[in-house]
Amino acid sequence: MNAFYTVSNIGELYVPIEYRDAVFARARVKLFARQELRHLNRIFTHIRHGGVAVVEGQWEQITTVMDYIQRHKQDLIQEASHRNAKQRDRRDSHVKSASRALKEALARLMCWADADGILQVEPAPLLPYLLEFAGEPAAANQGKPFLLPLLKIQQIQSALAETYPIRALDASLVASENVLAPRSQETVECFQEALQHVRRPDLPTTTVTVADIGCGSGCLTLLARQELGEQTEVYASDLLPEAIATTKLNIQRLLPNSHAIEVMPAGDLFDPFASRQFDVIIFNAPWVVARVRNRAELAIHDEKQQTVKRFFAHVSNFLKPDGTILFGYADASGPKAIENLEAIIAAADFREDARFKRRVATHRSKRKWEQIRVSVLRLG
Repeated sequence: MNAFYTVSNIGELYVPIEYRDAVFARARVKLFARQELRHLNRIFTHIRHGGVAVVEGQWEQITTVMDYIQRHKQDLIQEASHRNAKQRDRRDSHVKSASRALKEALARLMCWADADGILQVEPAPLLPYLLEFAGEPAAANQGKPFLLPLLKIQQIQSALAETYPIRALDASLVASENVLAPRSQETVECFQEALQHVRRPDLPTTTVTVADIGCGSGCLTLLARQELGEQTEVYASDLLPEAIATTKLNIQRLLPNSHAIEVMPAGDLFDPFASRQFDVIIFNAPWVVARVRNRAELAIHDEKQQTVKRFFAHVSNFLKPDGTILFGYADASGPKAIENLEAIIAAADFREDARFKRRVATHRSKRKWEQIRVSVLRLG
């Protein structure tokens, strides 16, 4: 499917993958700009009939359009019922629920941002790395403007409005949608103790290079820089573009003038690093042995421990001969998972030099407590 769509009076726009079905299905995309935003029923009718409304102008007026759609959701159900009645196979036809009809309609109310990610609304909200926060690689738009649903923009704003205090950093971080929020002070403190353990005399006196694999909010990236000192270069990576954006934003907030942290483009495990090798590799691994059902679970769930297996299958290629791994895990999936993990580590020829752990309460009915652990691992 094409990734770009031309809209009159704007030009060619990039359409993120998640929203291409809505944009290209009927090829009915129309711009409603400024004074046209007052014609609420006209915009609603266009959306109700399956069209995509691209809106531009005052933010307050644009949100009024959304409120109007929400107040008239019953009309959306009737329209869905009418379309289903025309289907040849009545066995598969059904009236969409109010929530689903409303969700689909709101996904077709879109704003557009210029090539630099500045939304064409007034006043424009301060949302750096907007395309990445929406789950797309930074350069996916190929230097062109792009579309995003108003609902998605509001969800990003809402997520970034919440902050998470981190005792070890004496600071608060933000976490966007699908990014594991740094709520566990115990996990951070275990990594802090592990970093202090390897700080000296184990590390070289020259520049120390660190990789934070699966950086998420950037909490451990910032912690490594803090604990290992000014001679440290930290490289952060994550599979999710929204995690890359979150890490960049938190670095911008806490270390605005630092050039010692480099956030890599989104990629799986070691893919962003080519042939680089590190003194320290940090990996807070997904610790629940279960299938991943959505993007938010990628940081937590690891079906059959495949991510952990892939990590240890390749990590030695990216670790200096005397390098160290700081590996975080939890026993949430029971003793069998821990037994398998230890076998994976041993098979990769790593040994545990030290372990830092905490016992924390859980909210699960079958398991009241779990142990968080950070292992300091070395080859041989």
